[in-house]
Amino acid sequence: MKTFRLIRSRAAGAGYNMALDKEIFFRYMQEGVPVLRIYEWRSPSLTYGISQDPQEYIDLDKCARDGVEVAQRVTGGGVLFHDREITYSLVCSKDDIGEDRKVFVSYRAICAFLINFYRSLGLDAVFALEADGFRNRSMPHQLCSASHEKFDIVIGGRKIGGNAQKRSRQVIFQHGSIPLGIDWDFLRRYVYSLPEDISLTATSLNEELGGFTDKQVLEQKLIDSFAQAYGVNFKDMDNPCEVLPVR
Repeated sequence: MKTFRLIRSRAAGAGYNMALDKEIFFRYMQEGVPVLRIYEWRSPSLTYGISQDPQEYIDLDKCARDGVEVAQRVTGGGVLFHDREITYSLVCSKDDIGEDRKVFVSYRAICAFLINFYRSLGLDAVFALEADGFRNRSMPHQLCSASHEKFDIVIGGRKIGGNAQKRSRQVIFQHGSIPLGIDWDFLRRYVYSLPEDISLTATSLNEELGGFTDKQVLEQKLIDSFAQAYGVNFKDMDNPCEVLPVR
């Protein structure tokens, strides 16, 4: 059985969270120790993909005035809103999660724990390409929640959360968000071109579960789903900020 390092981070700023994710990726390149990290945000935040120009999609001046933090991710993808959510990152080898070395990317393998997690809550989660009418809804968008790609996870035809990756040979880094609730009116103040009907195409856990569920219980279910999906155990890291200082 493989052992992953488990990091449970305290709430932190957007810049620090993205810097620590980057550090975890580079630390794996040196040490080869796989990591699963669960973390939080100290305030509403926006992150954007490595190849995006944030000024095209985000009102940076308004964010600065209102204390909405903005940071660049080490991964690609679109603008992602972080507030009431569970956020994770992981770094490992393809072998660690049973991804075929001959296949360039297997989203089914790397996202199996997320499907397991949603189903453990009694939700019928599937990849978008398996959902009815996917071909009619498939489209990219600069905002992650409004994008519909074939390996997005959907519940009842609506997308939940978002994930982004960075790869280097056999090394996989992925991070993503599982929204507990999303205030679309709040987000609309800071992000340009948010679709008017986005609440019809995206969803959150509280909405699907019909009410609030204890966040710590959900986080533990996510950790357990990861362990079950890949047959791993965990070694907790008590002081990640000391052991993994951000460069």
